[in-house]
Amino acid sequence: MAAVTAAVSFPSTNSTSFTTRTSIISPERITFKKVSFYYPDVSSGGRVVSVRAQVTTEAPAKVVKESKKNDEGVVVNKFKPKEPYIGRCLLNTKITGDDAPGETWHMVFSTEGEVPYREGQSIGVIPDGVDKNGKPHKLRLYSIASSALGDFGDSKTVSLCVKRLVYTNEKGELVKGVCSNFLCDMKPGAEVKITGPIGKEMLKPKDPDATIIMLATGTGIAPFRSFLWKMFFERHEDYKVQKKQL
Repeated sequence: MAAVTAAVSFPSTNSTSFTTRTSIISPERITFKKVSFYYPDVSSGGRVVSVRAQVTTEAPAKVVKESKKNDEGVVVNKFKPKEPYIGRCLLNTKITGDDAPGETWHMVFSTEGEVPYREGQSIGVIPDGVDKNGKPHKLRLYSIASSALGDFGDSKTVSLCVKRLVYTNEKGELVKGVCSNFLCDMKPGAEVKITGPIGKEMLKPKDPDATIIMLATGTGIAPFRSFLWKMFFERHEDYKVQKKQL
């Protein structure tokens, strides 16, 4: 907050002055010297007005960002590209309508509890085949769309929401995204190479009463789906029991 004090003098035989004080919001500490400003076009009764202002500010309180990189108990990079986990597709369903401008698919992979992830983390997927140079495809990262318990509540699955990437380049050629099409075309029973889990910065706050504002476009909403599933399981403990009995 910056306090501004201004003194205005009207030059005359009987000089009159007054002082006013107001406040403005300052984004950071600013230092001003005491100076006088003369404005030829400002006058009172044909006389030039002299304005002298002094500004003092106080530095705002700094917001300390709490890093989650050192959170204990969060597993990262258990499976790496050279030794990925081999999961299996259990379900792959298109969740957009036939008249939608694109396709988004929801898929569930088995992990048998070997990929212990948290809501807000990601996994890597290595698509089958080789690139134009004859080398194996590199992994692509996808935000996890299921809670740590998985969509079935048994901690043995991981889910993704993937939009199929298809576009026409400047040469008029149809281009298909390697990994998105690999995943969207996957049939139940097919194997998938999984790496990770990865990341800590998107984890939910430890404070259960913290206010969370979620903003996303497209399939960027995937981690928020995982948060909602987590809240669902926490509030419906009997659901897990019923699911296992089915």
